[in-house]
Amino acid sequence: MRKRLPSGLRLDRALCVLLALLSLAGLAVGLILGRPAIAGGGCFGLVCAAWAAQVLFDREALRRSRAVREAREREWS
Repeated sequence: MRKRLPSGLRLDRALCVLLALLSLAGLAVGLILGRPAIAGGGCFGLVCAAWAAQVLFDREALRRSRAVREAREREWS
């Protein structure tokens, strides 16, 4: 049985994908118009989206985070 993702994680993933798409559009517009500042901003956004995706889409990190959260709850109860 597959566990459902918390709504906050789904929102974070959706925002990460949105950042990647907007950054890709900015990169394309910057290259087409010959505006290096816009293209650089697009590159920076893509790098940031990739960095966030490493955490948000990593099942092993999610499993460890869930285990830590459950251990804290057991300790505090």
